[in-house]
Amino acid sequence: MLKLYERIIQRYNRMISEKEDLSVSELRRRISPYNEFIRKLRARLIRDLQPYDYQKHFFSALQRSIAYIKEINNVELPLTFWLTFEEIDQIKAAPIMDQALLLATLLRSLEAKEVKVMVLRSRHPYVYFEWNNEKHLVNPQSGSLLRGEDVGKTLSADPVAYAFSDLFFESYEEE
Repeated sequence: MLKLYERIIQRYNRMISEKEDLSVSELRRRISPYNEFIRKLRARLIRDLQPYDYQKHFFSALQRSIAYIKEINNVELPLTFWLTFEEIDQIKAAPIMDQALLLATLLRSLEAKEVKVMVLRSRHPYVYFEWNNEKHLVNPQSGSLLRGEDVGKTLSADPVAYAFSDLFFESYEEE
């Protein structure tokens, strides 16, 4: 069966990719802290942190969000195909960009400041946010959390191509 599925994907790769191609505006719309699934996931992750207080509980909620993302298997697809957050939760697998979008949305729902998906020139996405007057980056592929000087070193080694959230878009590449 796997060989058959591979053949189908190979044959219809271009058609699927064309239908799945999203603009940056459409990607930005996926980062919605008001999404019903995200509300339920947020409630599940912070069930015992009620009433939720950003200053008091954010770091614990962040760690739980990262642990959740780490449970999702990284997959590379031979075509462009976006999964909904519900589908990611059900199958526990997704491309790294989908995982970055999910994590950014979760962090927005947890009231994190300056949340954005940063896509580096290597095309690897990270999730950026600020907390306690410090810059942070999460690698959705590994779940590693960088902060302070490590953020600057990472972005110096592989500069940002573009960054976005539901509220923001900026391209850093020359046209």
